[in-house]
Amino acid sequence: MKKVVNRYITPTIQSATPKEYQRWVPVVVGWICKSIGISLAWYIQAVISAVTTALEGGKIAAYAILKFFKDKDMNPGGFIPDDLDETYLDEGIAYVLAVGGVYFQFKLGFDMPFPFNILLFPFEFAETYIRWSITSMASGDNWA
Repeated sequence: MKKVVNRYITPTIQSATPKEYQRWVPVVVGWICKSIGISLAWYIQAVISAVTTALEGGKIAAYAILKFFKDKDMNPGGFIPDDLDETYLDEGIAYVLAVGGVYFQFKLGFDMPFPFNILLFPFEFAETYIRWSITSMASGDNWA
């Protein structure tokens, strides 16, 4: 991305920049390209994490629902077999729940809803610090 920006956009920015600041244009453009790349990487990681946790949570919830019905001797429609490992019903329920979980995460923009964002602020702050620390170590900067 940086090569394309340096080839097509940087000359335009340098022509609009005063002479004494033109030497800083490539540096600032490099920082902007790095920031965009890091933000994109964070977003992709958030999507990957949301999908994997939704799949795992859906699997756990589906198994718990089926086990609850089995323990209470409730078998709506006769769909729940005696051995839960012999059916694909739990996977079907898990995928439906996972799609709902991923949709919920996308709808919230990967942020926590109101009461939880206040209660869990210290953890969110720690996560942000760790994220920035890892990013700065990976890029070679030692300012974290």
